[in-house]
Amino acid sequence: MRGLNVCVLGPAALIVTAVVIALTPMVGNAAEPDAAAARSATADVTLAAGSTCEISDAAITWGVKESLRSYISGTIANGEWAVSDGATYETPNFGWNAGSGQLDAGNGTLAFDGSLRFMGHDGILDTTLSALELRFDGSTTGHLIFDVSGTTQDGTPVDETGVEFADIDTSGLTVAGGTATLAAAPATLTEAGSAAFGTYPAGEELDPITVTFGATSDCMPAPTALTTLLARNTVVALTVVVVAAAAGLVFFVARRRGRKPPYDPEAGA
Repeated sequence: MRGLNVCVLGPAALIVTAVVIALTPMVGNAAEPDAAAARSATADVTLAAGSTCEISDAAITWGVKESLRSYISGTIANGEWAVSDGATYETPNFGWNAGSGQLDAGNGTLAFDGSLRFMGHDGILDTTLSALELRFDGSTTGHLIFDVSGTTQDGTPVDETGVEFADIDTSGLTVAGGTATLAAAPATLTEAGSAAFGTYPAGEELDPITVTFGATSDCMPAPTALTTLLARNTVVALTVVVVAAAAGLVFFVARRRGRKPPYDPEAGA
């Protein structure tokens, strides 16, 4: 029994120790990549922990969806769109400027004035998107939020506030020279956006979106920096666990082969 406990607990202890060692960099200094650039990225994330930026110059350029604009302006819907309260339109994009808010370590919300109204089908379609917000949560996915009101394409009334309308891939965000830039980032319609807008299913690809605002790497670290480090540590952790498990198996087999059978007086020594 004692031999079995040693054989089982020995590999188990090795595996637990390996996992603790592998996970420690994630909690402590994040990682030790091969180059000084990676160490600099880690420093940005650390410094940003207590840093905030007050934003007042954010700008968004976005066409919403090219096929939607073509449909509304075509002979079937025979409609149009209109911008107001600070929103702009210059073919082929809508624009929102002077967005404001606060960012702390890549987290925060930027709010924009301006309304965008889509009309068509002799007034059956009359949907307004207003109170635009862009929300960051430190991950590689940002969120476009609108109030949606009016009637959808099939005439269904809608009056929803704070709709998480679209997800944005923010992995390409860069910060240089005091300016954060997210250029032509993919945008996807969400479940909530689909239900409120009523024209496309969830997951529909929307037009790419471009965002700029004044920021530093302290208050807006690149989302890919920390993600890359964590991904590397995950690979290291899995590798160490596999090696420890293999060592444990070897240890277990060696113990079993090293056992001597009990002495049998009738069989002799």
